[in-house]
Amino acid sequence: MVPRALALSAASVATALVLAGAAAAGRGSYGGVAFAAFTIAPGNMNCVQVDDDVVGWTGDCDPINVLFPDQTLQSVIARLHAAGWGDTSGSTQWLYFGDSTLVPVAAQLAFAGVSDPTMRYHVRLWQAGPALVVGAVHHEHGTPHQIDMAWDAAESFLARPLCSSWCRRTTFSSQWSVQGGSPRWRGWNNDGTATVIPVGRAFVQRDRAGLTPGTRGS
Repeated sequence: MVPRALALSAASVATALVLAGAAAAGRGSYGGVAFAAFTIAPGNMNCVQVDDDVVGWTGDCDPINVLFPDQTLQSVIARLHAAGWGDTSGSTQWLYFGDSTLVPVAAQLAFAGVSDPTMRYHVRLWQAGPALVVGAVHHEHGTPHQIDMAWDAAESFLARPLCSSWCRRTTFSSQWSVQGGSPRWRGWNNDGTATVIPVGRAFVQRDRAGLTPGTRGS
């Protein structure tokens, strides 16, 4: 099935946008693994409403903005625990693998604020392939939680202690397409790129030396 093209409405992305077409149109890929550029959450009216070819009306929610190549879900969770993140709960969001396979979030972790118990960084994770974990991270506060920071800033907060100067970046043209060329998503900056967080510095050095195959997002 070929999904219909998404057409952005004229409304501001800071409001609840309505998109006509399929969420499945916003595909990304990394290392040969295909997945959606955004998570979806049927019934969540804080997300961008889309008419999806598979599930009907739903919400495009959070951009996929962190990638962990050559890692498993459990190893990524362990790395985040070591960096001060803890297991948490939150609403269930789903991610497309390929064209039509919807997979619920596999793990959720948070880095809690000190001054406000409702304030936290929050990441949802999926094992998108045998050796690729993908995630969507944001910052939020309040009851119920509301996004209150640029997606890019939350992405940097998660990545910095894990890969510092050897983080890599990959651009998802599919995110830019869904955003209609806007640098903002749901009212907050999203640059359409994801931080690639490798196993460690040694892996990146081998990659740059041409000893391991490089990959590029789409």
